[in-house]
Amino acid sequence: MNIHFEEHSPHRTLAPYVHTYWSARFNLNATPGFTQSVVPNGYVELIIHLSDDHCMLGESAVDTGSSPDYTLIGIHTNQYRVRFDKTVCVFGIRFYPEGISNIFGLPPASVASTYADMLDVPGRGISAFCHQLRECNDTATRIALADAHLNKLLAGNVNTFDYTAVAARIVRQHAGLITQKDLMREVPISPRQLQRGFKDRFGLTTKAYMRIARLNAVQRYMRAQATPDFATIAYENGYADQSHFIREFKAFTGAPPAEFIRSGSRFIINL
Repeated sequence: MNIHFEEHSPHRTLAPYVHTYWSARFNLNATPGFTQSVVPNGYVELIIHLSDDHCMLGESAVDTGSSPDYTLIGIHTNQYRVRFDKTVCVFGIRFYPEGISNIFGLPPASVASTYADMLDVPGRGISAFCHQLRECNDTATRIALADAHLNKLLAGNVNTFDYTAVAARIVRQHAGLITQKDLMREVPISPRQLQRGFKDRFGLTTKAYMRIARLNAVQRYMRAQATPDFATIAYENGYADQSHFIREFKAFTGAPPAEFIRSGSRFIINL
């Protein structure tokens, strides 16, 4: 395995906003051109590069650009490539889409299907926060710093009802297996307002977000099975049939499920 990856839980008060902290070393063997495909997961990632060696981000292994020191990766609906020419060490914060907005005041739609330099994001001491995370000597110190800083930002926010955040949480709770009609019953707003507000806030439709949530559930199921039965997966996850499941899976990951399982080491799967 050419990657070392660890996940760490945030403080309980941050749990509705932050999915996890994570630390990783990619391309442990420093293999030139080591490339991974990142599978869509519905989250927004803040990635702190801990050294001067960075990854290269782009749609293909050759069409890439060097990532910033502090990279904010938005919600993607298709897989994208990451190339590591050297060993790259990073610390990451995985936000729920509504979490990045509640904490930093940043609409997820502004970085949907792309990535940005976190230093270009205005306000709320983001630059100093990123620098401090990078200068920490160990992961435990970074987690403590992140917990304290993010909780401080939350404490200064005005809590108002956010129907798009409610809708996103409901979709995740149902692993994407909720109809548009049933979702509308759960959110006290008109269907048109919900659809428009969700797309404006998150940069994708509720239907697309449901598809990503369902894909996450499928991958958890596949991980738990030694020999996954695709017909059973299709049935239990609301696909019309096995062919529909295979088409949908390939559209998101770039590979049909059988190939995905055979060559799983070339994919980054952050559920």
